[in-house]
Amino acid sequence: MPPDNQFSDWTDRHAGCDPMVDELRKLRVAAHISPTAILITDAEARIEYANPAFTRTSGYSLEELVGNTPAVVQSGETPVETYRDLWQTIRAGKPWRGRLKNRTKSGEVRWEYQHIEPLTDAGGRITHFIAVREDITESRARMKALKLRERAIEATANAIMITDVRADDKPIVYVNPAFERTTGYRADEVLGRNGRFLAGDNLAQPGLEEIRAALRGRREGYAVLRNYRKDGTPFWNELYLAPVWGEDGEVEYYVSVINDISERKRQEDQLEYQASHDALTGLPNRHLLRDRAEQAIQYARRDGHSVAVMTLDIDRFNFVNESLGHAAGDELLRAVAERLHNHLGALDTVGRVSGDEFLVILGAINEADEALDVASSLRRALSRQFHIVGQNIFVSAGIGVATYPLDGEDADTLIRHSGIALHRGKEEGGGTLQLYNPSMSPGPADRLELETDLQYAASRGEFQLLFQPQLSLRERRVVGAEALLRWHHPRRGLISPIQFIPLAEDLGLIVNIGQWVIDAACAQLRAWREAGVAAVPVAVNISGRQFRHHDLTWTVSRALEHYQVPPEMLELELTETTVAQNPEMAAATLRELKAMGVRISLDDFGTGYSSLSHLKRFPIDRLKIDKAFVRQISQDADDAAIVRTIVGMAHGLGLDVVAEGVEGAEQVEYLRDCGCDILQGFYFSRPGVAECVLGPFNLEEFTQDEDAASGGATVP
Repeated sequence: MPPDNQFSDWTDRHAGCDPMVDELRKLRVAAHISPTAILITDAEARIEYANPAFTRTSGYSLEELVGNTPAVVQSGETPVETYRDLWQTIRAGKPWRGRLKNRTKSGEVRWEYQHIEPLTDAGGRITHFIAVREDITESRARMKALKLRERAIEATANAIMITDVRADDKPIVYVNPAFERTTGYRADEVLGRNGRFLAGDNLAQPGLEEIRAALRGRREGYAVLRNYRKDGTPFWNELYLAPVWGEDGEVEYYVSVINDISERKRQEDQLEYQASHDALTGLPNRHLLRDRAEQAIQYARRDGHSVAVMTLDIDRFNFVNESLGHAAGDELLRAVAERLHNHLGALDTVGRVSGDEFLVILGAINEADEALDVASSLRRALSRQFHIVGQNIFVSAGIGVATYPLDGEDADTLIRHSGIALHRGKEEGGGTLQLYNPSMSPGPADRLELETDLQYAASRGEFQLLFQPQLSLRERRVVGAEALLRWHHPRRGLISPIQFIPLAEDLGLIVNIGQWVIDAACAQLRAWREAGVAAVPVAVNISGRQFRHHDLTWTVSRALEHYQVPPEMLELELTETTVAQNPEMAAATLRELKAMGVRISLDDFGTGYSSLSHLKRFPIDRLKIDKAFVRQISQDADDAAIVRTIVGMAHGLGLDVVAEGVEGAEQVEYLRDCGCDILQGFYFSRPGVAECVLGPFNLEEFTQDEDAASGGATVP
C-alpha cells in the first residue's frame, strides 16, 4: 500500500478517538512530502508510521519498521545517559531535543538532530510520540571542518586579513591574532580600514602594482612588499591574495595571507652582500666590480664620456703579515680601503679583488689626464702614515690605468689591461703609476712561443749577466756588484726579467735558471782573477722557490769549488718575504750557507714599520733599502724618515746598509748624512757588462758635478 494510503488508514482507524487524529489527518500530505524524516510511535514506542524521508535516509522499508521500536536504527554509539534523559523527558509529557548517532540499514552511522513531542488524549494520557529527525551528518562535518579551519586561521603564525571588495573602500572585515602580533595593530584598530595603510607612504612599490592588477582582474596575486608596523618599524611582507567568490559569480571578499619574511630577507641580503663584497674590508669584490664597470661603460657609451679602471696594489705588503702578523696586515688593508674610499667621488667605486690588490672605477671622466690626477691623489693619500698595532706604518702603491674606449670596450678587457699596466710599472720599482698601451700585451700565441724559447734560452747561450756596481761612501770605491740576469732573444731582442722571471716561475724553470746565474757569477769572478783584476764580491738574487729547493746549498758549494772562488766573494740576496715564510727552515738554510763563508743580504727592505729584532736569528750581513723609498727621500719627509730609521736600526744590529735606486745628488747627500754604507743606482752606473764595473772611482765626481747630478754618469 502506498505510504499516503497507509497513513490515511492509520488516521481513519483513530478518527473520533482523539482530537489530535483529525489534526494529523490534515497534516498527512505535509508529512508525506516533507524532506525531513518523521517517525510516529505509540505510547510503548512501537513504530506505527514513518514517512518516505525516513525510509529513504534509514534504508528500511515501512513494512520493516512498523511494529518495531526506534532501537532498530540505533547505532549503539550514543551514550546510555542520553537515551535515559530522552525517555524520562518524553514520558513526563515534555518535548525532547538533542543529537543522536543512528545507523542505516547498510550499517552507515549518521548524526541526527531529533525533536520528539508526546501526544496526549483528553485525559492527559500519552498516546503517541512524534519524532522529527534531521540528518545533520554533512552539516556537522562542514561545521567541524569550518571550526577546524577557523582554529587553524586563529592559530597560524601567518597574518591573515579579509577584505570586503563589495564596499567602496574595500574595508578590512577580519584579521587573525597573528596579524595583530605581526603589525602591532589590534583588530579593532584596523577593521573598516583599507589595507593600504600598512604600506605607509611607500605606495610606489612595484609589488603594490601587482596587487592592484590582481584586484582589477579578480584573480590571485603575489607580491613582496615593504610594510610598516604600528610603531613605524618596517618589515618585509610576502603577500598572497586570493578571491572568495559568491553564489552570483562575483568576488565578494579577498583573503590576504601576510608572511613576515624580514629575517629571510635579511639573510638573503646578507648572502648577496657576502657574494658581492669583500669580507675583510666591506668593499665590492671582483664580481660586483665587474658589474659596476660594465654599468659605467654603458652610461659612458650613452653619454659620450670615458671610464677609467685602475688596478692598485700595496708595495711589500707581505712583509707586514710576516713581521707584524696577519692581524696587522688585515688592519692595514681595512685602513687602506677606507682611505681610498674617502678620496673618491660619488660616481666612483673602489673594491678589493685579492690580497693587497684593489680596483678603482672612475665612472665619468673626460680624458685620461683626469684619471692620472685621481691616481696621483690616491698615491699621495696612501703615502701618509698609518697607525697600525701601535706603530706608524708607511706604504707606497703601484697603479696601472686603462681607459674606455681607448684601451678596451668592456669591463674584462679594461680590468686585464689595467693589471698589465700595473705589472709593467713594477719594472721600474714600487710606487709607480703606469698608463696602459697596447705594446704591453703579448697575445696567447706570443706567450706560447716565449714559453718554448725560454726552455732553451740557457742552452742556446741567450742569457747574459750584467753587473751594477755598489759604491762605498766610507771607502769611496766600488766594493761590490749586483749580478742582473738579461735574456737576449734572437728575434725579440732584450727581454726584461719582469717579463720572463714570472714565466719561469710558472713553468718551473726558475731553479735551473737560478743555478745558471750562480755558475755564471762564479765564472766571472774566476775570469777577473785570472785577468789579474782586483775583483769585488758579486751579489746574486735567489728566488723564493730556489731558496726552498733542497739542492741550493749543494749548488752553491759545487759552483764555488768548480770555479775555485773564495766563498766571501759570493753574496746571496733574498727578499724579506722569502725568509719570513718559514723562519725555522730559513734560519737553518742560511746557517748552512753562512758556514760555507758566503755573504747574505736581505733585499727589498724598507717598509718603514718593521722591528729588526727578529732578524737577529738570521745570519745576515747587510740590508738593502728598497728603491721606492730612496727615490723620494729628497721630496717626501715620510720616506726620508723611513730611510733614516732603517739605517739607524740596522747599524744597531751590526749590519751594513745598501741603498739601491740612487738617481740624484740630493739622494747621495741625504744618504751620506744618514750614515748609509753603500749606494747603488743609475746615478752612478746602469747595469753593464763585467768590464764596466771595475775601475777608478771618485765619489766627488758625483757629488759636485752638476751635469752628472742632473743626468747621471757611468763608471768608466
